[in-house]
Amino acid sequence: MVLIRGEPGLSNAKRILSLSAAFAAALNGTMVMPLVVMALNHVDGVSESMATVIASLEIAGIALYCLIAPRLASRTPRTLAIAGVVVLASGEALTHVLNTVPLLCAARLLTGLGEGALFSIITAEIASEKQAERIWGQINVIGGVCMGLLLFGLSALPPVPGRGSIFLWLAGFVLLMAPLILGVGRQRAATHAAVTGNRLPRGQIALILFVVLLVYGVQAGQWAVSGYVGDLAHIPPTRVGLFLAISSVAGFAGAVVPSLTRNPALRLWFVMAGFVVMAVSVYWFFNLIGAAHFLLGQVFVNVGFYMVTPFVTGLLTENDPDGALVLRTLVVALIGAAAGTALAGELLVRSGPAWFSLLAIAAVGAGALGALLVFYRLHLLHGAAGGDESGSLVLPEGHITGTRP
Repeated sequence: MVLIRGEPGLSNAKRILSLSAAFAAALNGTMVMPLVVMALNHVDGVSESMATVIASLEIAGIALYCLIAPRLASRTPRTLAIAGVVVLASGEALTHVLNTVPLLCAARLLTGLGEGALFSIITAEIASEKQAERIWGQINVIGGVCMGLLLFGLSALPPVPGRGSIFLWLAGFVLLMAPLILGVGRQRAATHAAVTGNRLPRGQIALILFVVLLVYGVQAGQWAVSGYVGDLAHIPPTRVGLFLAISSVAGFAGAVVPSLTRNPALRLWFVMAGFVVMAVSVYWFFNLIGAAHFLLGQVFVNVGFYMVTPFVTGLLTENDPDGALVLRTLVVALIGAAAGTALAGELLVRSGPAWFSLLAIAAVGAGALGALLVFYRLHLLHGAAGGDESGSLVLPEGHITGTRP
């Protein structure tokens, strides 16, 4: 485990494991969303379109929590961790037993509220940390492996009548993570970075939020139409599902880059490299037909995505006094993902795969430009202030605070 802020190795490892467990539990529903939709579709009286609507309320629950209670975790993290686990596990269990559309909608909304609560304790725990991108990178790697193993396990379940036991497995996963989740806050960093006069200007934060919107929109959009690409390549649907599961797990390898980055001067180049990987992979995925191209294209789209997002989230975290800013950023990410999903099908049908890939690459390019404007300025400020490889950075009074990996 990479040490952070000079804390003792054991306590820091426990802290990262606790945060990773909360991350895995908070985002496992979105990770296995296709399986959730399929299970709901097997409930009597629930059509395919209605199953999608019911499942989407889980995402709405996450967004709702982020909007109504963004600062609660900074005051009562332990209590909220317990409540989040109970609410999330209850929502999954209720989804297993309820049979009417209104009640299923309520259960998925409850699930999302629990997930939002767990995500909020992560943002509150690492708010203002000077090495936030490294922490986010480690959380993505460890939590991503846990979610990937869950996805593989659920995908391997034998077919059964009805909705099966997927929601019981999801509830069990949350309870399995609970002992680690409840440790959040016990190994809290001794000090947090001051975020007073040297914060990023609002215009720069708005630009970063725009980058988040585009990156998540592209990621979700290409994921939404991946089945169509698989059909063009004559890949059986079961193998498409397996390839997507593999690519989801392998893609978290991209988060290794921010998790190990120690030199702030390299941050700009790694972020730009992540955007390049995303753009090239999107073109590869939609223009080179075949099973191998499908799998590798998806893997590297995800690798690029997870190279970029911990750096972006880390920068916002370092300028976030209580976690509320990052929670609202999650809402922007969800809006981007929803918009990308909603627009992707129509754009693909109207333009075809080749033109669709160019549109997606244009969105990636716009995101890269926005990130360049923010990270290049920080890069220059770091050079002017003489930051070293340990990440320490002293800026002239009134300058934007540099970030430390």
